[in-house]
Amino acid sequence: MKKKNPEAKLVIKKQAWLERTSLVLGTSNDETLALINTPRTQSVRHRSGVKPKYLGTEFGWAHDCYELTKTVAEIRDDPAVRNGTVYIQNAASWLPVILLEPNQSDTILDICAAPGGKTSHIRDIAGPSAEIWANDNSRARMAKLQANMNQLNVHIDNYTLFDAVQLAKKIENKQFTKILLDAPCSGEGMMLYSKDKDFASWSVAHIKRLQQLQKKIIGQAWQLLAPGGTLVYSTCTMAPEENEAVIDYLLRSQENVQVEAIELQLDNRVATVQEWNGRPFNSEVTKAMRLKPSKHIEAFFVCKLTKA
Repeated sequence: MKKKNPEAKLVIKKQAWLERTSLVLGTSNDETLALINTPRTQSVRHRSGVKPKYLGTEFGWAHDCYELTKTVAEIRDDPAVRNGTVYIQNAASWLPVILLEPNQSDTILDICAAPGGKTSHIRDIAGPSAEIWANDNSRARMAKLQANMNQLNVHIDNYTLFDAVQLAKKIENKQFTKILLDAPCSGEGMMLYSKDKDFASWSVAHIKRLQQLQKKIIGQAWQLLAPGGTLVYSTCTMAPEENEAVIDYLLRSQENVQVEAIELQLDNRVATVQEWNGRPFNSEVTKAMRLKPSKHIEAFFVCKLTKA
């Protein structure tokens, strides 16, 4: 049997992604195609100092977060960007931190912290008194994280270089009041249908491998969360296996999980997936937030959990 050529494989991959995404979003293939071909504009978080003129409209749900009136390339070398008072970031990235609600009395763990955009946002909201731990399992990413925190003048109390699937064993006799798990994922929210290179690593098999990793990490996070604490789980992908299915797994494997309803309404919010491949999910997953691709905010999933 002849092997399929690369062009044929790419066509099959694209069609599979299109059809899966249509099912997830409840849209026709034509509507989905328009959504996943929508170029994303960047946005910025203004951290301090005088506001540069290229800051556009402020996002009503995110304080000090703005649309850009210029391209990223045009502002990348701006002094405010170089000194860290303005941080370039997609708007979806603000959601997990805002929902985490960090404050000065918290002990906070960012499990997959690099490159540090969300970590710095946590510090900016929580203030200097909060205890913040930043973990990553890659030396290269950890070096980038530390360099970014230095540039942004952000103090981190403890950097840890641990494999997240062994985190509860590595961090002994310690619990956290707030944990952010922005999980490693297939990154569908950053993919464009028109960019062939975006499909280089995408496959359903890869999604399923990531799902197993995500289940292990969220289990570790739950062990490290203090009673009464908050865990925010997020991904920048649309695959239900990596989103609702992971939350459903935690609900089935733990007795003290409470899913908090996310009331924030955004223009690109859509209903969560209630079943996938014939398997229904716990009805509590409907309280999470799922976003479809849009011009200003990439596709995203976020869920807020508390330990009863």
